Amino acid sequence: MTVSVLGAAARSFMPEDLVQTNRVGASAVSPGASAVAYIQSHYSIASKRQTTRLLVQPLGGHHHDHDHAGSPVEVVKHSADARPNPPKGSSAAEDSDSHAEIEPEKEPQPEALKRKPKPSQPIWLSDSVLAFVAPDAASDGSTLYVVTEHKGHWSKPHTLASLPVPISSAQYSAESGVFAFTADVYGGASTLKDTAEIDRQEQERADTARVYDDLWVRHWDTFASPKLPQIHTLRLVSTSDGSFKPKDQPRNIIKDTDANGGRLEASDSFVFSPSGLQVAFVAKKPGRNYAWKTTSFVYLADVDGSAATPINAGDGGASASPSFSHDGKRIAYVQMASPTYEADRNQIKIYDVAGKTTTNVAADWDRSPSQVGWADADTLLVSYNDYGRNKLARVDIASGTVTPIVSNHSVSSFAEIPGTDKFLLNYSALDSPNDLYTITTDGADLARVTNANPTLGKEITLSVPEDVEFVGADNATIHGFLLRPPQYDASGKYPLAFVIHGGPQSSFLDAWSTRWNLNVLAAAGFVTVALDFQGSTGYGQAFTDAIRNQWGGKPYDSLMLSLEQLLVEHPYIDPNRMAALGASYGGYMINWINGHTDVFKALVNHDGMFSTISTYYSTEELYFPETEFEGTPFDSKARKNYEKWSPERFVNNWKTPTLVIHSEKDYRLVVSEGLSTFTALRRQNVPARLLYFPDENHWVLKPANSLRWHQEVLEWIKKWTADGGKDAVASNKSIDPTKFTIQHGGDSGL
Repeated sequence: MTVSVLGAAARSFMPEDLVQTNRVGASAVSPGASAVAYIQSHYSIASKRQTTRLLVQPLGGHHHDHDHAGSPVEVVKHSADARPNPPKGSSAAEDSDSHAEIEPEKEPQPEALKRKPKPSQPIWLSDSVLAFVAPDAASDGSTLYVVTEHKGHWSKPHTLASLPVPISSAQYSAESGVFAFTADVYGGASTLKDTAEIDRQEQERADTARVYDDLWVRHWDTFASPKLPQIHTLRLVSTSDGSFKPKDQPRNIIKDTDANGGRLEASDSFVFSPSGLQVAFVAKKPGRNYAWKTTSFVYLADVDGSAATPINAGDGGASASPSFSHDGKRIAYVQMASPTYEADRNQIKIYDVAGKTTTNVAADWDRSPSQVGWADADTLLVSYNDYGRNKLARVDIASGTVTPIVSNHSVSSFAEIPGTDKFLLNYSALDSPNDLYTITTDGADLARVTNANPTLGKEITLSVPEDVEFVGADNATIHGFLLRPPQYDASGKYPLAFVIHGGPQSSFLDAWSTRWNLNVLAAAGFVTVALDFQGSTGYGQAFTDAIRNQWGGKPYDSLMLSLEQLLVEHPYIDPNRMAALGASYGGYMINWINGHTDVFKALVNHDGMFSTISTYYSTEELYFPETEFEGTPFDSKARKNYEKWSPERFVNNWKTPTLVIHSEKDYRLVVSEGLSTFTALRRQNVPARLLYFPDENHWVLKPANSLRWHQEVLEWIKKWTADGGKDAVASNKSIDPTKFTIQHGGDSGL
């Protein structure tokens, strides 16, 4: 993935470009492996419309160059006003857009738009019949539509099944004729209609109160409800015209599972066995310790049954990614060992269905795979984070030998292409958005399937990332990426955008992001640097674990030591025009930096932590702080850890201008953490600005909100890093990189 150099006709990448990129979503390969169906969405700033397309791309005869693959066929198109409260009678038409590979047509009037389903979750029923799910606004449920192909032409959608509740994770097994999906249902409801009726009755209540007797009360951005996500099946039969129809009514196949008096919540992803007669899925272990234990199991359920059985019951940690072998006799999955640590190493397991025994694979491999699949009977395929890339590798089951087959850029997911030795990849880079690719299991043939944004890298220039390494705390290697502005001139001086990732157990990958996109900062004229400090993933479990009870210690020291080396090794960076930006844990680190150094002219804190103690009592996943700070704040020994690493203790040192960003629906780090940060800044007369989103969660996801986010961030860091630092507050002294000093995190007292 390379891009052209800046030419006369090229221009820099802007926030408007990021927001308006075509985004490739869910995909599915046809049974005969001749085509892939996928969802592609696009937001138009001018018309304020979100357009969603269901596209079909041929797979046969394609090569490395996308031009040889043929253009995708548009099967369904939906467009709607994306504003939270669009004015009545709005008829804004979608504008033409240089990013779109398929030229947008003039939008019909709203009355016609209402009749067009919004496609999601493509599912092949046969090589010529494609199904998809769309929301039904009239019933608040979902409709399963089908379209049929004949001689290269696709029919208009027609209804296969109307479901009275929303559904997700839709899948189909041609072998058994079973359509399966996940739906949130009430425990006492026998049918989906029963759940819809209870919902209707709830809407008629005069009060809005919710009552809770135990944790958790809410998770991520949603309050817990009596409804539980459960897996349902519906048998389909073929019709005389080659289409399909339901044979019976949907049935909940896990409703009678023993939940030990707790909540059994099926995860959003499940897999069919090759015969289509069973499904495997992941669910957290039910119990009152939901909020402070990570334990989850892989369950097996019959498609005609009513209960599921865990295959790995015990006291282990979180499980993920079940995958049946091609003969259905084994299930590969990953599981962590610790029941309280969400960033423990994922270990590969294989379960023998008949013998009910489990085998460990590549037990000594010091990486943490996120997805596992089967290449053949003797070989697994896994994706994993390694040194700034999300790689793809073959794993020999007998020996545990790991052989990478994709080592560059990042594979976010993969799926088997039936009847071939190929897999479909969702693949991206820091300078290339997500697209679909295919690869053979030996890694010999990586071929592009889609090219959703052909102008990027041609008409619009993206900076190419460079790997950088520094020496951090404990002499650890600190790896990261550096992007120079597109107009970089070695004789010039440039401001620095120093970006700090969240997690903290995550990493900066050579992968595209629609949120913290480093190319937006580079295109704004900043040398952009993003580093992986202690706590980051992809460098071995010991490096990930090194942040425990060290939140403002080793990571801070490594960041500041790396910054010192960066300024010496890259003299074109102006040490008097530096900004630091971070989200989540990165926002915590921004507050910590403000209390320990004033080398930055500007700071940006997105959804960060103000107080470790207040965060414990307001967050939802208690296992996280209890692991990071080695206990609870009401334990006298652990309390000292919380207090030692709380940014609130150092607010009297804050003096750097800070943009504070927080959202109302962030239940991970609640909005009071942002308000507290802003209060501490302004009460001390430190220049600050609060950007508040009432309708976003821990991330800013809506396109228009994302655009505003980028505009505010760029305006802030440009203002305070103006040439010569003229806008910076007087307390931000000039920096001599040869005499760079820091206050070490370990010197913070207690």
